[in-house]
Amino acid sequence: MFSRIGGVFEYRDFFKQFVLQQLRQRYQSSILGFLWTLLNPLLVYGCFCIIFSYLNHWDLKAFGIYFFSGYMAWTFFSTASLSAADSVVANASYVTRVYVPKVVFPLACVAVNLVDLLASFLILGILMFFLGAKFSLALLILPVSALLLTVFVCGVGLITAVWTVFLRDFKHLFASLIFIWFFFCPILYRASTVPPEAQRYFRLNPMLPFIQLFQVPISAGAFPAWSDLIASTVIAIVTLSVGAVFFMKRESRFYYYV
Repeated sequence: MFSRIGGVFEYRDFFKQFVLQQLRQRYQSSILGFLWTLLNPLLVYGCFCIIFSYLNHWDLKAFGIYFFSGYMAWTFFSTASLSAADSVVANASYVTRVYVPKVVFPLACVAVNLVDLLASFLILGILMFFLGAKFSLALLILPVSALLLTVFVCGVGLITAVWTVFLRDFKHLFASLIFIWFFFCPILYRASTVPPEAQRYFRLNPMLPFIQLFQVPISAGAFPAWSDLIASTVIAIVTLSVGAVFFMKRESRFYYYV
């Protein structure tokens, strides 16, 4: 197991070039290019904020920052997990003809989407400035929040990549799950509005502490609770460990299925 992990490190140059290739292909023949990474979240932000702030009678500025802080974390998780699910199958030529550690493909998908997350921080800063939001010291925790979320997404991506190799329908099933899962996360609404009798089930959501690591420092200007930091750390490490073992035990059989 550890020798395979070391082998992945030896292919770090391939990993870097593969990520750059994926980024170039994404915006190939596009007039706006990388600007779509900034424009798309802004369009979603504008639509959701206007509609839901009106429906819930919330202040547009306050709800806007709250929504975007949770939505940027969720978007990174959902898009990276879904793209990682298809990563091994989509790169069948590498899997069957060239020896490279297969784990680089789902991890590269996470890295590509991490660029979008970093772009979201730029958009967030612009929105906070124009909406008059408070820039507090609690924002210094955001690199830790992003790191823990990335570790968690890497673990989920490894698991979904394996399942898609052996069961092609899994990606579609996972996409449906992601759609439903979104509404169980406090992004369009506040966690405090969840009925008390449903709170115990609501807190079983593994994405909840990660979303709180973004929402609390950004929208509330406070440091996240220690319970959320500990929970997200444990979930991230366990998920990555399970994903790595699950992936490496089955990657030798990928050749027969892609």
